[in-house]
Amino acid sequence: EEVTESDDEDNLSSVLHQRAKMPWRACGKYLSAAGILLLPLLVLSQLLKHTVMVAIDYCLACWTSDAISVKTELELKNCSDCEDFNHSPYSKVFSILCCLGIVLCLVTSIAVEWTGLKVTKKLHSSLLNKIILAPMRFFETTPLGSILNRFSADCNTIDQHIPATLECLSRSTLLCVSALAVISYVTPMFLIALVPLAIMCYFIQKYFRVASRDLQQLDDSTQLPLLSHFSETVEGLTTIRAFRYEAKFRQKLLEYTDSNNIASLFLTAANRWLEEYIGACVVLIAAVTSITSCLYSKLSSGLVGLGLTYALMVSNYLNWMVRNLADMEIQLGAVKRINGLLKTEAENYEGLL
Repeated sequence: EEVTESDDEDNLSSVLHQRAKMPWRACGKYLSAAGILLLPLLVLSQLLKHTVMVAIDYCLACWTSDAISVKTELELKNCSDCEDFNHSPYSKVFSILCCLGIVLCLVTSIAVEWTGLKVTKKLHSSLLNKIILAPMRFFETTPLGSILNRFSADCNTIDQHIPATLECLSRSTLLCVSALAVISYVTPMFLIALVPLAIMCYFIQKYFRVASRDLQQLDDSTQLPLLSHFSETVEGLTTIRAFRYEAKFRQKLLEYTDSNNIASLFLTAANRWLEEYIGACVVLIAAVTSITSCLYSKLSSGLVGLGLTYALMVSNYLNWMVRNLADMEIQLGAVKRINGLLKTEAENYEGLL
């Protein structure tokens, strides 16, 4: 009995370890199917887009700071005939950056969709060739529903869900990195607290990702019986009224609704916990360092506002980054399952056509 218990504990620890690991092999398979030229285009367009977005915010901060400083100087000098602040150079630079950002957003969206389409076509074609040339023992040992799921549900996930999740994950990651970079540029003292904060975020997301994935699956699994019961109740409403089973079906519907609401509540609470806990730490550190720099280093009000604005948005970016990472981990299971079928050995056929 002791040996059995120890074996069960080892199996449980190995399962938890596998759940906490990111399927990097499936991710590499997906990215390698995108091609050599398309993947750098996707990465470069994302980097340029977020660089332009940060430049737009920095331009607005400098514009605001210079306008306020000039207006303050004019009020102190009490000069009514002095030349007012010239907004023309800032407005031109701001307009050019906005147009460039719109173009880069379009290029990024096209690159993401093109990547998803190319990967789907390549994986579907490879899978179809493998299944057609597979030996008969493969069809005798593999259920037909499993094969059909690879061509229907998994291909649909790769075609529609993974590109959107990949775009959201890259956007939220780059936004989080750019926000931390802007805060560090405005207040270099923030770099002192960035290292322990990054270590804390790593361990938190490591455990949160597993819990978030399980809660999302629990939410999906409790939603299906609710929808099925509601549909069956509507279709058989005449029979239910004939046998006077209204109270029984109403009670069953309430039980399914409570089960789904409990799962949704825990999922929402977990997401809010991640956002509020880490976001509060970032905002506190950024606010203290910004106010200190403004008092002692004469930092401009526009840059202080820019740093605090990005600090307030870090929590939201970080929350979406971890959630998209959990979604990507679930969706990469489709690539993993298709990759498993691609390892099927073809029939050794040496006859004549």
